[in-house]
Amino acid sequence: MRMMKLAMLLAVLVSALPALAFQQVQGPAPAAPHDPRAVPRATLGWDRLADTQETQKRIQEVDRLVAIFGPGVQALDGQPFTVAGFFLPLDTGETSRSFLLSSLAPTCPFCPPPGPADLIQVSAAEPVTATLDQIRLQGTLRLSAEDVNGIYFHLENAHVLSK
Repeated sequence: MRMMKLAMLLAVLVSALPALAFQQVQGPAPAAPHDPRAVPRATLGWDRLADTQETQKRIQEVDRLVAIFGPGVQALDGQPFTVAGFFLPLDTGETSRSFLLSSLAPTCPFCPPPGPADLIQVSAAEPVTATLDQIRLQGTLRLSAEDVNGIYFHLENAHVLSK
């Protein structure tokens, strides 16, 4: 009987452990809109693009996904923009002026593939060396809700920023 009570107590404690492991985490304090240090490097810039929804629209007899940008995202169109992400090459060279920047690491086996709202097409001012490391870029952001390639964000005249 005593073993049974001990086993029941142990079962209750073990089932409560996951709840004890979580604690409430407060997010970072709101930052000045142009302070790149205010956002953790892994998400630099992407939080400002988060108010983007996708919906289906019939374009030239084809149903496609298009973007609906919130007011905050619309205000970024044509503005200087700093973002960090992962280099996805569009060609086979060691350097490129045109590539995709992803919010998700391409080497993560557990991450889902990036969707259209997780990609920025980059046109760099100078060739950028392909890397698996995260890079920081600054350029002019352009929005494209109905891009034929399904890329909603474009960073023009981009430059690599030092870490």
